[in-house]
Amino acid sequence: MDIKTKVINHNKRWNISVDADKQFIQLRNRVVGVIHQFLAQLIINDIKLDRQFKKELDYSLGEEIELERNNDISSILSLNTVQKNFQSSLIGTQNKRVFTDTHIYKEIKESKNIKQLATALQVVFWILEDKDKDLPLNKIVKELRDAAKLSPDTGFHITLIKKRVVFSPPGSKLLDEGIVNDVLEWLEKYPKVAKYFAEALKIYTDGDISKYRNLLDNLRFSIEQLLKEILGNSKSLENQKDDLLCWLDKRKKHQGIIKLYQQLLYHYCTYQNDAVKHNEAFSEDEIEFMIYLTGTFMRFLMQIV
Repeated sequence: MDIKTKVINHNKRWNISVDADKQFIQLRNRVVGVIHQFLAQLIINDIKLDRQFKKELDYSLGEEIELERNNDISSILSLNTVQKNFQSSLIGTQNKRVFTDTHIYKEIKESKNIKQLATALQVVFWILEDKDKDLPLNKIVKELRDAAKLSPDTGFHITLIKKRVVFSPPGSKLLDEGIVNDVLEWLEKYPKVAKYFAEALKIYTDGDISKYRNLLDNLRFSIEQLLKEILGNSKSLENQKDDLLCWLDKRKKHQGIIKLYQQLLYHYCTYQNDAVKHNEAFSEDEIEFMIYLTGTFMRFLMQIV
């Protein structure tokens, strides 16, 4: 049992309740701990990354950007800095940069509300997305999710789509925890399926309407590939009816659920063939519906596999 579950169970047993303001402080402290655990060394060593964070955060918030100094003055200051650093190194008293010195630590620690905290975190992961770094994003996101779950009245949703980490308010339609987050986590066992589903979500979060056709294709490929792997065949989505019926029967699912699943899947294929292949226009509502439907299809299968 992980620490998050232990804390939740303990609080239930003792009827411990925490108001929203206190929950936010607890969340902020836990977030600092997660960032320190996984990213502190990178942030300390990469001063440019930390400066880029400050610059992009200020831009996001509309804050005044620090302008570059006059070249002559900068040269003088640079020479003075070099001299001071050299002198400090000679006597062994040069201070080492630590995590609490960084802009990232200060902005997260000094955030006053959940919007400020989420914005600071989002900027951190925007920058990391552009860096060619081998980071344990799955672990980082899991730890941040656990931290948010311990502060349910003031938390956020987090979705990992390939290397992209997206923060959103609780209740956001696309980032529903059960349909999107859980499915993405479970699909780690099926990397080919995850590739298609994640690409569809990426197109949606990019807001590129011109690629909605590709988005729907990727949704279809994801459920089709999952059925191939679960059922152990190479059939197309339209030709999985008999094998799927047998597979669901063996797992003793109610006949009403089996028929409903098959009917929905049939109409899913029909829509893909009629609308998608003929390049019809797609509304955002239709796209969201297809994302949720595909996620529901796959969630059901992975729960009983």
